[in-house]
Amino acid sequence: MSRMLHTSDWHLGHTLHGCPRTDDFEAVLAEIVDIAQESQPDLIVHTGDLFHTSSPSGLSLITAITVLRQLAAVAPTVVVAGNHDSPTYFRFFDMISGPSVGRGLYFVDQFRTAAEGGVFTFDACGGEQRIRLAAMPFVHPNRFWQRPALSTTTADYAEGMRGLQQQLVDAMREGYDPDRDVLFFAAHVYVTGARRAKSERQVSESFEVPPENLPQVSYTALGHIHRPQVVRGPAFQARYAGSPLAMDFGEVGEQKSVVIVDADPGRPIRTEPRSLLSARRLDIFEGTLDKLRADAARYDGTFLKAKISGEEPDVHLAQKIAEIVPNAIAVKLDLDLEPAADILVDVDPVEELELPDAFRAYLGQEGVTGAAADDTVAAFIKLLNEVDDEAPSPVLAEQLLSAALEDVWTETT
Repeated sequence: MSRMLHTSDWHLGHTLHGCPRTDDFEAVLAEIVDIAQESQPDLIVHTGDLFHTSSPSGLSLITAITVLRQLAAVAPTVVVAGNHDSPTYFRFFDMISGPSVGRGLYFVDQFRTAAEGGVFTFDACGGEQRIRLAAMPFVHPNRFWQRPALSTTTADYAEGMRGLQQQLVDAMREGYDPDRDVLFFAAHVYVTGARRAKSERQVSESFEVPPENLPQVSYTALGHIHRPQVVRGPAFQARYAGSPLAMDFGEVGEQKSVVIVDADPGRPIRTEPRSLLSARRLDIFEGTLDKLRADAARYDGTFLKAKISGEEPDVHLAQKIAEIVPNAIAVKLDLDLEPAADILVDVDPVEELELPDAFRAYLGQEGVTGAAADDTVAAFIKLLNEVDDEAPSPVLAEQLLSAALEDVWTETT
């Protein structure tokens, strides 16, 4: 029996509303290493978005290489680039930690044909079986741009992806032995119908792959979507491993995991999600300060988003919440305010409001009333007057140009 461990979307370097997640990353990545050491897979696959940005910090780089080397000590480890990852960094990683220096780490920076390194072969079960893996990193829609003055359409993207995918699958099937070989496909892509978390704004539905276009292999390992899930539709199982920890409050309540995949040639696979439990919990509170006070113990050690109702706007509200739940990491505060009809300005709809009145109307719609609204509007008017009284500050480029014109260099003979 061949075994693969599927993980994805680490997003190293991610912060939550300004709060570093360093401790959570260390804990959950150590958990993944422990699962790998305990389950002893024949292959480990990371399906993209290793980093949160294409310019990761030094700490994120060190963390990634350290953990990936620990995984590679268990089994060959293949990492495909996601849309957040830098292909240049991946090429650099391959130079310093790839097979050329004797390590079992493989980085796929961009789409590559089989001849260029897009298809891998690994022995499994002591050589009795063989795993063949086709790897497809994130492919930007611009790759399929063909017509002048027109952008790539969804149909163009789906057709282009199908063609690239078929190249890899055809190569993977060359010399295929149905009694020995297990075929896997790994891709960083959005599959039509996948359920996204509310926080996943970066995922565009304009460029997607229909589930029926996924290849007929034993298992398709997917990255890009943070919510762990099985993709409905293809004849063979395709699954998003999801992110190892909740990236935002839109992912509250999701059970994060990695996936263990067991496969034998010619037989249905068996998948086992392994829960990741060590990251600090994200939670959302909605209610009054009194209710928060009664439930305070529940939020110990959590990242807390508090949506407070029944309170006037108050600059000290965040401090009050911190005193009520001192052991929570309160990183986001919302006020649940109703629009205040008494503060709205009653004017002819075709008449344009003066800025202070328009601002007062906006405050009313946001539920800011009474003295808080008066003070805010007064400060707004003061700022407007200061702007009107001041001459605009010179732009740096303008200063440099003026200095150059005052001291023109003349060539002498």
